[in-house]
Amino acid sequence: MASPKATGDRIAARLVCLLSLTGQGMWSNRFQLSLTLMTMAVGSFALSLTFFLGEGARIRLWQDMEHLMGDWVIASPGVRQDSHLLETRLRPDFTPEDFTFVKDHLKDVRLVAPMFQATEPVTFRSINRVMAVDGVTVELSREPLFLPIRGRGFSDAGHQGLVWECLLTKSAAEALAVTIEDEPTIFIDGRPFQVKGVTQDPPGADDFFKARITVPYESANVLWLPSGTIGDILVAWTSLEKMDEVVSGLRSSLEVCRGPDTFFLSSSEFKIQKSRSIVANFMAYGQVEALFCIGIAFIGVMNVMLTNTARRSREFAIRISMGARHSEILAAVLSESFLLGISGALIGVALSVLLAPYVGRLLQSKINEVNQLLPYYGLKGFLYPILVCGLAGLIAGVIPAAKVRRLDVLASLRNDT
Repeated sequence: MASPKATGDRIAARLVCLLSLTGQGMWSNRFQLSLTLMTMAVGSFALSLTFFLGEGARIRLWQDMEHLMGDWVIASPGVRQDSHLLETRLRPDFTPEDFTFVKDHLKDVRLVAPMFQATEPVTFRSINRVMAVDGVTVELSREPLFLPIRGRGFSDAGHQGLVWECLLTKSAAEALAVTIEDEPTIFIDGRPFQVKGVTQDPPGADDFFKARITVPYESANVLWLPSGTIGDILVAWTSLEKMDEVVSGLRSSLEVCRGPDTFFLSSSEFKIQKSRSIVANFMAYGQVEALFCIGIAFIGVMNVMLTNTARRSREFAIRISMGARHSEILAAVLSESFLLGISGALIGVALSVLLAPYVGRLLQSKINEVNQLLPYYGLKGFLYPILVCGLAGLIAGVIPAAKVRRLDVLASLRNDT
């Protein structure tokens, strides 16, 4: 029985022999190998760059939407009003019963709240404007879009409708020439409201809709909503992954209690869908381009390996006749093709890490929804190119390895070429 030391020595010798065979094979056809390696590196570069920039764009778009636009959908009554479910109603507006039905049937949502939206005449001193007015509940006033960036926000009495208070967006404050520190009084539809603070302009809105006024929902309900109606219904999802489910659930609930086409939806969902489409198209295009390059490199690796095995058939025959195993020769061929794939992947990933910020600056003008396209160096961008290129190289070595497996040792030894 062999000692552990002797067994270890044999394993080490076989590894050295394997590395020697692999190195000789890669060195014997340097020019063709270099071209193949470059093609594989280009494919790896494109694949990792797609993941780095695609993930960076996705994260930035989601951050913009969540922190500024709000992660919700707003349902408003309208469109078709001849539904048989609405025939018994005096008005086609949403009712408290509609709101209760929706709230009871939507599960795993972060917020369901009534909301008022309209345009009203606004006056401050000698300035007269028509501006959008939003009525928000206590819960909704805590959303980022309605949090004051200057000032104190609504008081408890304001939320209860005991006093009339409002918040202005930055554009509204500029249009009315209001100085927030003085907490001035403006007139909305002829009624006095004390300005308590300034909020951020809604991102992506037209200039006309950037000048907005926010009031407590109770005040809007008393002043402008018809009796027995609630205005609009706002539903917020818990995470972006739940967005489609929440929107679909809201649509289904309203169709049951009101009928189809008796409402319309408006939300950041549609901006998110558009942004998602842009990122998805970018990812798909980049991956197709990368896989095309890797496919060409796959053919190149196979060609290199077939050429090498044909050139070295006599060498392999001599090694086998001197006691080398077929499995060792096969392992050397497969290792060579695998190393070609891995080497190209590593070169491509390294180039992608270095060049991703510069490529991002060139591409950011193509994605209007983000101000800056920064790469995100996630695990996928490193792991996927290495796995894909390594697997492509390994598979490309299967046919050359099979040829070596069927090698006629005697015929190869008689062949001097």
